[in-house]
Amino acid sequence: MIDFERQIGPWSVRVWGLILNFMGNALALYGAAGVLRNGSRWPILIIGLLLTVGCVLILAIPTPDPTDTDRNDG
Repeated sequence: MIDFERQIGPWSVRVWGLILNFMGNALALYGAAGVLRNGSRWPILIIGLLLTVGCVLILAIPTPDPTDTDRNDG
C-alpha cells in the first residue's frame, strides 16, 4: 500500500500526485486544442488523459484512520 502521507521534500506524496494530476490536465487541454484546431497533438492528448485518469484512480484511495482500533492488520 502506498503511504500518501509520507513527506517527500516540502510536501506529502498526495500533494505531489495532485501536482502531477494538474500537469496531466494541462497536457490534455493543450492536446485537445491542437486536435480540435487542425488534428495534430494526439500523442500529447493521450498522455495527458492517461496521467489524469491514473492520478485520479490512485489518489482516490483514502488514507487509513490511525485511530481506528477495529481494523484487522493481520
